[in-house]
Amino acid sequence: MTLNFVIPVGRIRFVLYDDREGSTTYGQFFDLTLGEGNYQRITIPAGIWVAFHGVGEGLNLLLNLANLEHDPEEVERKETLDDIPYTW
Repeated sequence: MTLNFVIPVGRIRFVLYDDREGSTTYGQFFDLTLGEGNYQRITIPAGIWVAFHGVGEGLNLLLNLANLEHDPEEVERKETLDDIPYTW
């Protein structure tokens, strides 16, 4: 699934991790904040792990324009921070 995130209200911080073997950015992190002061769309291809949390004052709203309908049976989650070592 390809994700397209837009933050129309507030600010949200994203951390992306490339887990695609053979990728030129394999094993690397990308950290960015979208929303007030940085209105953009971020496109996240399949194979990239993403975590996010609101950092704006008050309401933080995320709009996801994915290319496929969400299927909870297809979701993969990492349950521990040992799998992807990152310090928030």
